[in-house]
Amino acid sequence: MIPRRFINLMMKDLRVGGLYWLSRLRPEENLFYASAGEAVAAETQARRKKRKPKFASTMELPSPDFRFKSTRSGDPTLGFMPFYGDGGGPKEGRIVVSDSAGHTHLYDAEENSGEMLPPTKEDSNWDGPISMCISKNAGRPDALYAINGSTSTNFKALAYCKGNIMSWYWVDMPLPPYILGGEGPSRTIQSYALLKDNKTICFSSVSDGGFGTYCFDTANLEWTKAGSWTLPFIGCAVRVPQLYNLHFGFHDSNEGNLVALELPSPPLDGGDAPPKVLYQWGGFCQPDHQDRWSLVYTNLLYLGNHRFCAAQFFDIFDGSDDLIDMAAVLTGVEIINGHANKAKLRMIKHKTRTYVFKGSSIESVF
Repeated sequence: MIPRRFINLMMKDLRVGGLYWLSRLRPEENLFYASAGEAVAAETQARRKKRKPKFASTMELPSPDFRFKSTRSGDPTLGFMPFYGDGGGPKEGRIVVSDSAGHTHLYDAEENSGEMLPPTKEDSNWDGPISMCISKNAGRPDALYAINGSTSTNFKALAYCKGNIMSWYWVDMPLPPYILGGEGPSRTIQSYALLKDNKTICFSSVSDGGFGTYCFDTANLEWTKAGSWTLPFIGCAVRVPQLYNLHFGFHDSNEGNLVALELPSPPLDGGDAPPKVLYQWGGFCQPDHQDRWSLVYTNLLYLGNHRFCAAQFFDIFDGSDDLIDMAAVLTGVEIINGHANKAKLRMIKHKTRTYVFKGSSIESVF
């Protein structure tokens, strides 16, 4: 895998409806020391001096690379879906943009170019969509799978295939069986992961009143139920082939902790119990003023070379419980494979950077 050169930050202007811009952060320059040893030494020195994490801005965001604007007056929100897998290189800047009317556009930050895509033929309702890019083999184009995370509806794939001509098309995918069967009152997808066969997407619900866990095989377009349990993740769990094919993500019941576990090859059948958590690492940046900083969501990106970006996003309130600001805390994380032994993995934190927003926020990090 080619290491990621950029982290894509999709910003939203809170003062102007429908206005967004893309900034691209270099992780090696901003989130990591030169080596794991230097990171350990820096943390040891900070502990000796009893330094507490700083929650003023310690990071300057890069200048915008490109701006996006929705002209729809009723619902000016835009959805953004990364159209690349775990690999870096020329694909790590491809982003599919959609609006509330189903119009879609492919932007490539590496080439600074755009490409019109066909509409989804209906109101997409993809505000904050769940998406997964599946890289094809033998030179075949990638495919992007997108679903409404709140309702498990509007499940489509963007594929390069033959219609009237060879082109990009949005193809309807079979809806999850728990929608048709009414299984569980909640259809919200809490976590999801691509299994190691590189064709099966695992979707997991909220633990209370949800549908459990289902798998969708993108090759034969079939759904199977993995179990009534739920994966212990929030958001996307990233698989790292270089670390024994373990999946890593933030814990569902403690979003300040990272966890790692092994998901077996499909069919994923865990019976009545979820896969066992093999590792759990805590100690992520938590504000001193717990009554003023409220965690909104978390995200974990794999950058290659056993390195991750752990992102946490907060609302900041004043003493009257009025929302006054928002903030992002980004931490460089490295997993050390001790003695080439799966039982000896160790987490090392590198640099932590904080950005307190004024009139804007980070819509998504990918």
